[in-house]
Amino acid sequence: MKRPERLTAIVAELEARAPGAVSARRLGERLGVSKTTIVRDVGELQRSGVPIVVDAGGYALGGFEAVKRAIDQALAGRFVLRVDYLSTKGVRTTRDVEPSICLGGRGGHWYLVAWCRLREDVRVFRLDRIMGAEVTDERFPEPGRERLEELAGIVGGGL
Repeated sequence: MKRPERLTAIVAELEARAPGAVSARRLGERLGVSKTTIVRDVGELQRSGVPIVVDAGGYALGGFEAVKRAIDQALAGRFVLRVDYLSTKGVRTTRDVEPSICLGGRGGHWYLVAWCRLREDVRVFRLDRIMGAEVTDERFPEPGRERLEELAGIVGGGL
């Protein structure tokens, strides 16, 4: 595998494992190269702006891409999402949300509209203010028709 293909494959492997981490050894085994080659390639990806972070478990995608991947996974499986959110006033809170409503963009920003268990109401979360997102094992039920109509009215007027 040539280097450009390998760099793309590393990012694809990290996306597939998001929001978890994968070790350099494991990446090397998957791609048929040494741990040293992976370390060098990840460094090149980081220098080129790919948000790869290092933690105790190995490499993981950081920033927006990891958050968006977690949201996509939660939306697809109807899983509760735990987010660390930074308000416009700089206050950081951890919230469990039910992302059953929508994910979309407007005005150059991406937003998640979800039921916030902390506030017991629908809230709009700007993705660049979500500092971390973790998909929990808890699933939430699909809302009934009346609730969906209510939520549609909120979203139609809010975004």
